[in-house]
Amino acid sequence: MPKDLPIDPRIIEQLAKATIKNLIDGIVELVTNSDDSYRRLADKGLSRNGRISIYVCREKGGICRRLMVEDFAEGMSKEELRKAIIFGAEVSGITEGRSVRGLFGRGLKETIIALGEGQITSRKNGRVTKTRLWLDKGKKRPLYDDEMLDKAEITAEPDGTRVDICVTNEKIKLPEFETFKSQLSNHFALRDINNSVQREVILTFEDLKRQLKTIEPIKFVYPRGELVAEKDINLQGFGDRVKLKILESRQELTPPRNNPYGLAGILIKTRSAILDNQLFKFDNDPAAHYFFGEAICEDLEDRLRKGETELIDLNRGGLEWRHDYCQALAQAIEEVLEPLVIKKKKEIEKKPEKEVGEPTKKMIKKLCSLLNELAKQELLDGPEVPTDPEPDITILTIKPEVANLQKDIQRTFSIYAPCQIIESEGDEAKIKSSIWTINPLSSKVKLEKHPKFPNKIWYRYFKVVGIAEGAEGEIIVSLGKEIATAKVKVGPYVEKRKGKLVARKGGFISDIRPDNQSGPFQRVIYRDGIIYVYVRFPSVAKFLGTGFEGVETPEGRMLLAELVGEAFCRQLARQGLELGKYTKIPGAEIESYNTAMNELQKKYLHKIQEIVFAWKF
Repeated sequence: MPKDLPIDPRIIEQLAKATIKNLIDGIVELVTNSDDSYRRLADKGLSRNGRISIYVCREKGGICRRLMVEDFAEGMSKEELRKAIIFGAEVSGITEGRSVRGLFGRGLKETIIALGEGQITSRKNGRVTKTRLWLDKGKKRPLYDDEMLDKAEITAEPDGTRVDICVTNEKIKLPEFETFKSQLSNHFALRDINNSVQREVILTFEDLKRQLKTIEPIKFVYPRGELVAEKDINLQGFGDRVKLKILESRQELTPPRNNPYGLAGILIKTRSAILDNQLFKFDNDPAAHYFFGEAICEDLEDRLRKGETELIDLNRGGLEWRHDYCQALAQAIEEVLEPLVIKKKKEIEKKPEKEVGEPTKKMIKKLCSLLNELAKQELLDGPEVPTDPEPDITILTIKPEVANLQKDIQRTFSIYAPCQIIESEGDEAKIKSSIWTINPLSSKVKLEKHPKFPNKIWYRYFKVVGIAEGAEGEIIVSLGKEIATAKVKVGPYVEKRKGKLVARKGGFISDIRPDNQSGPFQRVIYRDGIIYVYVRFPSVAKFLGTGFEGVETPEGRMLLAELVGEAFCRQLARQGLELGKYTKIPGAEIESYNTAMNELQKKYLHKIQEIVFAWKF
């Protein structure tokens, strides 16, 4: 006889955490649920205030302890709430008037399970119903309070739903207020909600460290732009209709690739929701970053409602762009966007107002040669070289101070001590770890004079290995009564991929050029093997001209060296992570990138400065 295939309940936690990777992901689910509820009331001719309240609580170190989202829309009866917490019921809700946006998340209960544990309180027709959801840590099973759910009480409060979550997932971080407000305002899936006059989204941000509570409305205003394309498209081979509108901004906008807050891009919309934001094959083309707009796909909504869920990416990150239908949609939008991007590229690639002088060109050529050699050594020439010390250190120091280890792979650390500490405390350093799953391979080492700074610094290298993925701790070095520490985290083993340095002909860095673009959103960028310095960026324009005039001054030299080093180390960190040179810890990709970039700057920025400051113009 046929039987249902058993499903391990641990899969529920895994699916929830795969979808809700950060706090904003969870808020998108809850806020779009609230918006759906207001929409259904409006469809029935019922008017409400459209208010959605968001509360977050931040502790020291960015720890988020609580998230609460509340609306004053339909609310749910006991039966409706019971159905809402059934796993897998979200998709069926699409046929009952829920937004197709619900297909892109796992819904209310998965948000709670991914973040921690929470209580749902829903008011409808004068009665309030509650239940609590949590994950049994031992059995890894999601549970809910059935007894609480059965106790509906009378209330005089207006209809609505409140979701109150105690955040216990340690990977969930809450940034500072201004950053969080910007993320909440600009997330592509929330833009129409934040922009609507029929919605009032209010953020309450409580900072326990500073004992501050900030209450502000969340609004999104679309960038100003000139309408450059507006047309109806029929998707070839499918016959579906798409209403496309593209605008051009006067300033370059932040790109959408791997960035849900990017303002450039074409929003893929249905009648009721924003599903994705894309620039397609123009993702990495700065000329495309001036364009934004929308593609309204009403027929796509009908397909999703009928169950064509294969159009959605398995990771719920947007549409499945490898699907024939989605490829046809992308191609149709690209055909309209391409001539606009080509035209814009010609505008921004005009020669600078002044040519770069010959002495500066020669310096740039020498810089490029150095950068190419450093990139080759870093990415292709084998093991990592310990960082050189700063010659003026005054305390016992470990380098790197923050490090990611690959499981079971040794990493080299350095100990540095100034001569005065050696004189008072001796030359024998003791090494230990705060956790047994991170092991120094030496417990004692004798320091020696540094060959480069023999009269100033003593040093010694030692190695550390991590034996448990996810382990976090400190390496502690003591020299007499002097102590230094380094923070260490262990990620999975990553097999190093054979790869080439991604660049144009001429090496990793083929040129360093001034870019005369007006209104740039950043100071410097690496693109196709070239470092472009935006000389009209306010803090750059003060010291460098359109042909790098001013580079001969101390301020100009310092700024150019800093900008070149920033772009070089940023790109080197990206490629190093892609090639497996540096550890990329799942769930902490940004932290891994920042750690790699900081270490690269410590290793190489002074070498760039040496060339720029010694150059005779």
